[in-house]
Amino acid sequence: MPRIRPATVDDCPAIAEIYRHYVENSVATFDVESLAVDEWARKLEHIVAVGQPFLVVENLEDDALPTGVLGYAYLGTYRGKDGWKHTAEDSIYLRPEAAGRGLGKWLLQALLDATDRGVTRNVMAVISDEVPGSIALHRTVGFVEVGRTPAVGFKFDRWIGVVYMHYAIAE
Repeated sequence: MPRIRPATVDDCPAIAEIYRHYVENSVATFDVESLAVDEWARKLEHIVAVGQPFLVVENLEDDALPTGVLGYAYLGTYRGKDGWKHTAEDSIYLRPEAAGRGLGKWLLQALLDATDRGVTRNVMAVISDEVPGSIALHRTVGFVEVGRTPAVGFKFDRWIGVVYMHYAIAE
């Protein structure tokens, strides 16, 4: 049965491998180079230090799924300016073989539930317009679309648009 728990440094190799898949094979991220395991460890340390959640979904014994870390989600910095410090940007990725089983919704809802309302007031999702599954996932937990920008990202020799979605943690 899968479980959700806070990520640890021991999860970073699996997190790096999951992300590498999306960097190399999709436009779910506009990164063109993967982060190394030590970079993920530093990112995890920073996210936790600023009071944001970083979670993994892990399978211990469900024979229908591979064992180990199946996905991760965290709240990161949005726009990097002090005036945005109460707004975060979510990131969520699942191993491809774990997709379509409801784990993404469960993980994203757990991330929102783990958010410290004293630290974060709003969560933004910045999603490639070529990943409708991520848009639908965010919608199922209460994100609303607030804008689109066409052809602002470039990957795999083509221009890609972005959908902006918003979730209010505190009104």
